[in-house]
Amino acid sequence: MLSEIYIKNYILVPELRLQFGAGLTVISGETGAGKSIIIGSIGLIFGESASGLEAFDKSKAIYLEATFLPAQDPELIDYLQQINAPGEEELILAREISVGKKSSYYIGGRKVSAAVMKGLKTLLIDFHHQRDQQKLLSSSHQLYLLDRYADTIKLRETFAQRFREIKAQRQTLQDMIRQQNEQRQKLELYRYQHEEIEKAALKAGEDTRLEQEYELLNHSLDILELSQSMKQETFEREDSIFDQLSLYSNKLQGFKTLNPALENAAQALLEAMESLRAVASSLSDISDSLAYDPARLSVIEARLDTINELLHKHKVKTVEELQQLFLQRKQDIFAMEDLDKSIKKLNAKVVSDTQELVRLADQLSDARQKAAVKLARELQDSIRQLAMKDAKLQIDIDKKPQLEILQSDSLSAFTESGQDRIELLFSANVGSSLKALSAVASGGELSRILLGIKEVIVAREAPRLLILDEIDAGIGGKTAESVAACISKIADRHPVFCITHLAQIAAHADTHIAVTKFGDTKTTITLRVLSKAERTKELARMLSGKLTDAALRHAEELRKL
Repeated sequence: MLSEIYIKNYILVPELRLQFGAGLTVISGETGAGKSIIIGSIGLIFGESASGLEAFDKSKAIYLEATFLPAQDPELIDYLQQINAPGEEELILAREISVGKKSSYYIGGRKVSAAVMKGLKTLLIDFHHQRDQQKLLSSSHQLYLLDRYADTIKLRETFAQRFREIKAQRQTLQDMIRQQNEQRQKLELYRYQHEEIEKAALKAGEDTRLEQEYELLNHSLDILELSQSMKQETFEREDSIFDQLSLYSNKLQGFKTLNPALENAAQALLEAMESLRAVASSLSDISDSLAYDPARLSVIEARLDTINELLHKHKVKTVEELQQLFLQRKQDIFAMEDLDKSIKKLNAKVVSDTQELVRLADQLSDARQKAAVKLARELQDSIRQLAMKDAKLQIDIDKKPQLEILQSDSLSAFTESGQDRIELLFSANVGSSLKALSAVASGGELSRILLGIKEVIVAREAPRLLILDEIDAGIGGKTAESVAACISKIADRHPVFCITHLAQIAAHADTHIAVTKFGDTKTTITLRVLSKAERTKELARMLSGKLTDAALRHAEELRKL
């Protein structure tokens, strides 16, 4: 329950601290007095938007703090463990909104995110606004209320998670199949290219070596002729170049001691003659190994044609680049074949998971069918106690037939909440047929039906702070007394905060807080817990707007009921 709230610099409140007890807390005041100050501050603490919010003193930050005594709720305990706040005897939750509108959230003085506070909200409080009447007309909200009653919220969340996962899987599968279709033609091309290059059995540097061999063989006759001519001119003919050099060398040898230059010249000539012998030997070796071979030339020419054709076809310059392309195509083929395997594997998983989803949907539907009968009966009993003694209520569940699901894309039969659509049927008067709530219920009837739903559902849940924000619209007279009794009954199990204009409800309060607006130059409001005597006066004001003797007597009578 909420044990204390502290408000500083918030709208019309410079500073305020209030303590609360168990049971029913009523907040009352004149129209426009600011009764929603506490409710608004609680909502802000739990992450509601601060857009348009003004501070009492615009030069200072807004600070809001609420202290809760947590119930022994397994779900709440689990969440507190998740956010590293286990075993807290009290939860001090706060939000500070700076002058620049930047918000900071705290639990026990430790800074946390807005998401953490929003996650904590549904575990500690249950807001009930006038606008919930419109939500009640929605089939999806009716289904949510049924799930709360049936205790199938966790099963529903499990279903929703699996539903989203399968939708994502199916999207991935579609993307993979589209990719497969796009790659199908490429795969054939890649396989052809891979086989073509593989068949060529290329070797690194092969093109360069073959071109060199081709050029050598192609000029073999010229090289042999040159070698023979040089050999003859240099060594074999009469008075050859070598003979002449030998003659000059011998003559220089006789003068080499006379001058160093002559010695150098004689030595250089000897070396030149030795170089000629080396050249002759090399040419002889080449001539011995070289033979004009037209057949070998044809083989080389055909091989080079094959290589050059592949180079041109694949737009590369070397055999090494062709070999790299071969490896790349091999990887591409493996990747595409892996894609085929992945598609088969994912498709099998989608089929299996969808079957599991259908099973979960049926499990959810069965639980709802059983709970709907009980909820309708209990809700009907509850609203008959709210001045609708002839009211009838029925919950219809529309579940798609199994055959229809099997014959269609099964996911199209589901939403994140399952396969069911429900309709709350209502009749307020004897002899009236049951019709959709949206077609027959008035505003006052919707308020009471909502209250009846709260009474039935909260009786089955762990205690949370129930906030009723002016749900008494369109209610008066004996109906107000019935509504007051219902709220009081709820407050026996759950702490209730109720903003109200009805004295009948306020008379049942365990704590009555009055809101007063004052100030000449700057409007300020104050909220304070009323004493017994002050409560009687406030009830009288709520009854007649004036503190007359009759109103005071009526107020005293209400308090004694």
